[in-house]
Amino acid sequence: MLAYPVLLADDDGTVLVTSPDFPELATFGDDREEALARAVDALEEAIAARIAAKETIPAPSKGDVRATVPTPTAIKALRHQRMRQQDIG
Repeated sequence: MLAYPVLLADDDGTVLVTSPDFPELATFGDDREEALARAVDALEEAIAARIAAKETIPAPSKGDVRATVPTPTAIKALRHQRMRQQDIG
């Protein structure tokens, strides 16, 4: 299970979501619940983009509010990182 910290901020009536571990991630929702659901989707996209670009996927840092990626995405991310560590293409 991978649960990444996310930052939630009020943004003129919506909730803006960013992630300290994925600077490219930005999404929003009408309320906290929707913002967190969209954060999961955005994390999946950020992880997929990094895998496609053969870039590092960071380990989750510390944070109080977290979004947990689905198990299949977590497995892909962990497998990608293991392959990078072993220099397997």
